[in-house]
Amino acid sequence: MPKYVYHYFDIRGRGEPGRMLFAMAGIPFQDERIPQADWPKYKAKTPAGSLPYLEIDGTVLTQSLVIFRHLSRMFGLDGDSLLDKSKVDEITTYLAEMKEAAFKCYLGPQDEESQKTLNAQFVDTVNKSCKRINEVISTNKNSDGWAVGKKLTFADISIFEAFDVVLQGQPNILDKYPRIRSVRRKVETHSVMQKYLSQRKQTAF
Repeated sequence: MPKYVYHYFDIRGRGEPGRMLFAMAGIPFQDERIPQADWPKYKAKTPAGSLPYLEIDGTVLTQSLVIFRHLSRMFGLDGDSLLDKSKVDEITTYLAEMKEAAFKCYLGPQDEESQKTLNAQFVDTVNKSCKRINEVISTNKNSDGWAVGKKLTFADISIFEAFDVVLQGQPNILDKYPRIRSVRRKVETHSVMQKYLSQRKQTAF
């Protein structure tokens, strides 16, 4: 089995889907958590000046979506057919756009006018993303409740993780998207996910 070393900040943030992939696949990995206070001195040592990055037996991968897709393929969580693989990619790409809009709200200018603009952009992105994801899920017949195909994929993990913080601030945001809410519930009640969540280090975001 390859040796995996996963480098990310000591938060959930953009890196949490990677940790969830390892957990759901039951694959051991070294979870290197970098304190944000240490980032200025650590940054120059990273392959691309950004996190996360993944070492696989010493070979480095950068860019979060590249890492997640590689792990999904390695662990058999990327969908069975070529079309299913594309649907998994479609869902996860929409969710990445949504999370990026959320980060802009959280990390962007905090003055009232800027926040108003960023919040409006975030809501637009959420609605666009959720509308399409809901449609993709609706085409999955005989799915046993999964987003794509007949078993758990990275699409399901991403759907669960992407709304983790969003739902804390906007608990009704999925009222118009029952299929997404149903998938999240299925992942949340999965025994492996429940174990992971019970043992996960608690961080602000």
